[in-house]
Amino acid sequence: MNEELKALYKELGYTGIVEASEEVTRGDTEPEQFPQTELQPLDESGLKVIETLLKDKPEEILSQIKRNFSYPLTDDQIQQTLSEARRAFDSPGRFVEEIRAKRSKDLAEPDTRVTRGEVTRSASTIPDELILYPDIPIEPNSHKFEPVADALGWFFNSIYYILRDKVNPKHLKADFPLHSEFPGNFIYTMKNQQDEIAGVDDKITIALLADFGTGLYHSRYIARNIASLDPDYVIHLGDVYYAGRFSEFRYHFEEPLAPVLNKARVFTMNANHEMFSGAFPYFNYIFQKRNRRTGWVEQEQEGSYFCIRSEKYQIIGIDTAYHKDGRHPEQALNSWLGKRLREGKEANPKRINILLSPNEPYELGKDEFSGLYYDLEEFVREKLIDVWFWGNTHYCALFKPSGKAPFIGSCIGHGGHPIYKHDVEENTDKHQRIVRKNANIPTAEWVDLSFKFPKATGLRPDLGNHGFCLLELMRNSVKLTYYDWLKKIQYHTVIESRDIQRLDI
Repeated sequence: MNEELKALYKELGYTGIVEASEEVTRGDTEPEQFPQTELQPLDESGLKVIETLLKDKPEEILSQIKRNFSYPLTDDQIQQTLSEARRAFDSPGRFVEEIRAKRSKDLAEPDTRVTRGEVTRSASTIPDELILYPDIPIEPNSHKFEPVADALGWFFNSIYYILRDKVNPKHLKADFPLHSEFPGNFIYTMKNQQDEIAGVDDKITIALLADFGTGLYHSRYIARNIASLDPDYVIHLGDVYYAGRFSEFRYHFEEPLAPVLNKARVFTMNANHEMFSGAFPYFNYIFQKRNRRTGWVEQEQEGSYFCIRSEKYQIIGIDTAYHKDGRHPEQALNSWLGKRLREGKEANPKRINILLSPNEPYELGKDEFSGLYYDLEEFVREKLIDVWFWGNTHYCALFKPSGKAPFIGSCIGHGGHPIYKHDVEENTDKHQRIVRKNANIPTAEWVDLSFKFPKATGLRPDLGNHGFCLLELMRNSVKLTYYDWLKKIQYHTVIESRDIQRLDI
């Protein structure tokens, strides 16, 4: 591969090895040769196949791309993006020069990029009070991972998964570790940082985050903020972008979280973007982390689902990506989950069951429950789930229980992936209208409608905020604190244990 093509892949966000013969030194979490067990980026031969498919079956191909992108790209936007890809391969050197010139212009003056059908502006200077970590440059004019502005990056880095049945039929999946293959059945005793078993009077802190794996400045700020809070556990509900590759795990996940790994037990979950690469890099990361002690705590995670248990609480994580995207259909895994949930409620005293999933049981602004909800409906009806956290959908909110969803719910999918503020506002208004007509849909107690940057700065007013939730488990109460990426508290509440059992915020 010539140097111009290598530069093109780099400029379009590909962080992996560009050819098998290239000699590089990665960490022990990434093979030294071109990894066949991860999603490959778009190449010219693949583009030719897609162009032919689009010519022969335009409606089918455009529909499949739009459906799998999860964002409402128009037919014209898709066609324009593929035209840009063709121009990039036809003249990679010139295309790279254009990208770099545009970036220099963005850094030098306010941005006027069209992001979601709207022109937004951002200032070119960063107020000193926003710079918490001088070694992490804040780049408001970066559009990486934005669904429209970075459509070409998404195409180059994920189109072989989006159209896998057409252009990548040999897409592989890693072997799936089952609880029955391990002596502890993926059940772990809750401990503090001193490796002491959590007693009934001990406070345990758990940082929860989702959709974090971008490597962008706000995600790196979140990692530093979590480290400064010194939690006992950090649990990521999944999504390392673009496609959960070995290099993306290294640069977008492991490196930013390095300060946390030294002091906290880290668990990470398998979501749809990890599956873009067949979950090979995901499981490799888990196994490497477990076998390599980087701090003074033991990294215990063995598989993509788990139960962390104390006398008072259970934190149960499930895999909603491996067997079917956004679902939990496997009988053996539902049997394991049901057994854990019932053990919690049969204990004396009863444990509080806190469920974690990469995907949502319901969504802000939608008048329906998801397929995942119906996969787990048996446990919902039995009121075995007290609190449920999820990611995947990019906003942050806390929901009250309802008759059909008798648990406290919280979406925390705001850990890294760009958020369009207008979408969250629109869905919040829609949700309020829905719950007035349908009492089964949970009411939103709080939705994060804050700007990513303080409004007075004029920086990217089109973007919503990023952050994480700090969960504090105490003898008689649970405290939820929602921090943003600048470590400001956006919302907090303390729920008494008896109120959780009565399902009341």
